[in-house]
Amino acid sequence: MNDVKYYRQYFRKKGVSAAEGQCLALRTVLLDQLKQELLKTGWSQQQAAKKLGVRQPRISEIYSLSIDKFSAELLVKFLYKLGKEVSVSVETT
Repeated sequence: MNDVKYYRQYFRKKGVSAAEGQCLALRTVLLDQLKQELLKTGWSQQQAAKKLGVRQPRISEIYSLSIDKFSAELLVKFLYKLGKEVSVSVETT
């Protein structure tokens, strides 16, 4: 989860509140993981869209890491469809 800490710091430097930065960091990490998993498959964007049950433009948004287009919940669902399970840990800040 060091990626979450990195992105949280990145968003804080951009002037985002700590709480919002945490949410954005989490979504960024999930979205990047999803992108990496899709790239590993070698599927076309059309094939990936069919597997995830979405239209091709959504796959393009994943590849461009458009974090504003996805909720954490949706990203977890997409990862699950690819056979990945997301685990969460809660730590004191």
